[in-house]
Amino acid sequence: MAGKESVVTARKRKLLKAIWMLALIGLAVSIELTRIYYAVYRDVDYVPACNFTEQVNCAAVALSNYSAVLLNIPNSVYGIAVYFAIMALIPFRLHTRLRPFKHLENYLAMIAVFSFAFTVYLAAVSSFVLKTLCPWCTALYALNTALVVLGVLSLDRPGQMREQLKDDFNLVKTDPRYLGVFLGVVILGLVAGIVQFNRMDRQSVKPRMDRGQTRVEIDVSNDPVLGPAHAPVTIIEFSDFQCPYCREMHEVLKDMREEFGPRLRVVYKNFPLDSDCNPRVKTNLHPGSCLLAYAAECAYQSGCFESFYDKLINADSFSPGSLLQMAIDCGMDPDEFQACMAGESPKEAVRADINDALKIGIKGTPMLVVNSHIIQGSRSEKEMEAIIKAALEGKTIPKY
Repeated sequence: MAGKESVVTARKRKLLKAIWMLALIGLAVSIELTRIYYAVYRDVDYVPACNFTEQVNCAAVALSNYSAVLLNIPNSVYGIAVYFAIMALIPFRLHTRLRPFKHLENYLAMIAVFSFAFTVYLAAVSSFVLKTLCPWCTALYALNTALVVLGVLSLDRPGQMREQLKDDFNLVKTDPRYLGVFLGVVILGLVAGIVQFNRMDRQSVKPRMDRGQTRVEIDVSNDPVLGPAHAPVTIIEFSDFQCPYCREMHEVLKDMREEFGPRLRVVYKNFPLDSDCNPRVKTNLHPGSCLLAYAAECAYQSGCFESFYDKLINADSFSPGSLLQMAIDCGMDPDEFQACMAGESPKEAVRADINDALKIGIKGTPMLVVNSHIIQGSRSEKEMEAIIKAALEGKTIPKY
């Protein structure tokens, strides 16, 4: 049948080549956004060239809570995978007669429609929630819109498409090896991508600690402490409540406290990546983080720090009403909490934490100080276990 032949006409060939070129541009932009994501988390002083004002700022958008909506992997990483897949598949459609690729444009159009829908969501978040424009992200929004148009134009008539989809379904039904190979490639690609970017995360976002690093002394007498004062290992964590790596580190440290018990104590300090209270932050990466730090300090002053911290680090909403409800849920008096938030004591405590962090050369969050030795960046549970064991035994803290 004509629908099953799906001839690559001259017009369709031009459209597929145009889609390939757009995918190449999208790949380059996604790689740059991924580089920016990790570079800014590595160093709060880093200012990308696409940062112009607080309202036109790619770093602020790329590092928002909406920048990694699945498995805590940057959205741009999935963009790399999609654009690369498009570039890899189109040549098979143009230059081979392999049966699995006969109707590739149908599936490219579906991918384009899905990408466009996600684009609309991200554009809405950028415009109405973050109220910040990311130049590179905007370029991808325009590119994905063009991909949808070209993808739809490359399709055959609806009747032919139905026949083509039926033909593909019969192919899979009669020879499921095609589906198995396809799913295998997709799964392997996803696994390889996740592993690679986790490695990048450890290598670039989490700098290693040098042997023989200078010990630092920090006053923790006015800070929240979980664990006995006489514990042989003390970990001071500088964190930001909107930082996804801090969220991971919080869970790891909870597990470590359970594993090592009275041998470990954890001290919590604030370093909000918010220029409203942090003079070191040149780009307002996490607007509202100062307010969250103040709330945590008020909870500490009320004796409800641990339960409030757990709620705050995992919260999806950070409105004043949400903070007040968290305080009430933790047993705090609402009037006292609001009075504390309006006072100067939480602000002074947060300023002291920021000054402590700046004195010892913080690069980003989280930052740990383990028995007076600095470790920049997050660590996995396995790595943290090895670090604590080394500190207990008086050995050199391992490098990762």
